[in-house]
Amino acid sequence: MPPAARTVFFLLLATQTAAGWAAQHTESLRVGYTERDRAFGFTFTPPAGKDWKQDKWGSGNLSVDWNAGSTTDSRKIEAYMTRPDVPTSPLSGYIENIRRKLEQDFSNSPVATINHLQVSEYPTDKRCAGIHLRLELRQPAADGQRQWAEQYTLSCGSPRYADVGYELRYFHRYTDAHRDPNLQAKAEQVLGSMRIEED
Repeated sequence: MPPAARTVFFLLLATQTAAGWAAQHTESLRVGYTERDRAFGFTFTPPAGKDWKQDKWGSGNLSVDWNAGSTTDSRKIEAYMTRPDVPTSPLSGYIENIRRKLEQDFSNSPVATINHLQVSEYPTDKRCAGIHLRLELRQPAADGQRQWAEQYTLSCGSPRYADVGYELRYFHRYTDAHRDPNLQAKAEQVLGSMRIEED
């Protein structure tokens, strides 16, 4: 579930593949787009470990998955570009738009309810909103445990192009037994590696 309403660009991905990764997967990955006389994108560094698998989803966007398919303990990192539906400057208006959209999206959702939502200026990059969203799924797991979908997201405006945005999301789906007390630190390590590149 995306953190805000957006129109997804078609992306040109780097030529890296899962097979081409180093054993520890510590190389940066890139998503990028070329349009007329401009090129833009960003890089990020996924977690180390051979269990993280790179894949494409949607219209060529990039994801990196751990234990994909599990409903009790799975993780996904998604990297994509957006076309912001409101200006990202001033950031306060952009932040309020994200918060309002999320609250509207889940106000009557039959799938999940918002347990926690925080949208604020990202401390280390004033172009970006930091989002922490934790959803409680309405349907419990087969063993009766509660199911959760929790994400940390960076949503950034382009420094040069008003119609371009960037988002990087760290997502964890889990049951009560698999709640990770270090989730924020793990997500911040990935989000903090984001580097915007524009020509």
